[in-house]
Amino acid sequence: MNTIPWLFAAVALSLAVVLLVRGIFLGYPRPALPGAMLSPKEQAIVAACADALFPPGGPIPISGTDAGLVGYMDRYLRGLPPAPRLLGRLLFLSVEHGPWVFGPRRARFTRLQPGERATVLRQMAESRLYFRRVSFLSMRTMMTMGYLADPAVARVMHIVPDQAPFEPRAGNAGPPPFGGREEAYA
Repeated sequence: MNTIPWLFAAVALSLAVVLLVRGIFLGYPRPALPGAMLSPKEQAIVAACADALFPPGGPIPISGTDAGLVGYMDRYLRGLPPAPRLLGRLLFLSVEHGPWVFGPRRARFTRLQPGERATVLRQMAESRLYFRRVSFLSMRTMMTMGYLADPAVARVMHIVPDQAPFEPRAGNAGPPPFGGREEAYA
C-alpha cells in the first residue's frame, strides 16, 4: 500500500485547517475597547465598516471610528435581548467573511484596502441576493444611527442631537406629533 498519497492528503488537510482557523479567528488587532462586549474581531469589523461608510475626509470630515462607532455598537448590542444580539453578531460575521464568498477578492473584509471595502459594501447594496441587501441595510442603519448620535458630527451638521425624542420636555410640551397636525389626531 502506497502511503505517500495519504501522507500528502493529511498534510494538505492539516494546512487547510490551520489556514482556515487563522483566517477566521486570528490576525485581529488588540481591542480598542478593553472590557467591551464586542470581541476584538467584532471591534475590528465595526471599525473597518465604520470607516468604509464614513471615511476620513469625506463630506463630513469625521470618520466613523472618530465618531466612536465601535463604542456605540458595543453599547447598542449590550442593550439588546440575547436573540437580536446574536443576530447583530452574525451580521458582523457575514460582512467580514462575505468577500471570501462573493469577492471582489478572496479575503476578509478587515484585510481589504479602504477602496475595496467600499466596493464590497456597494456590491452588498446592489446584490441580487436579498440576504446580502438586507445585511447591508441593517449594518448601514445601525452605523448611521451611531454616526449621527456623535456630538462632533452633529456640530458639523449644525443639528442638535436629541437622544430621547419622544420623552416629554419639562416646561415645554415640544412640537406636536406628525408635523403639527395635532387636530387630525384628536
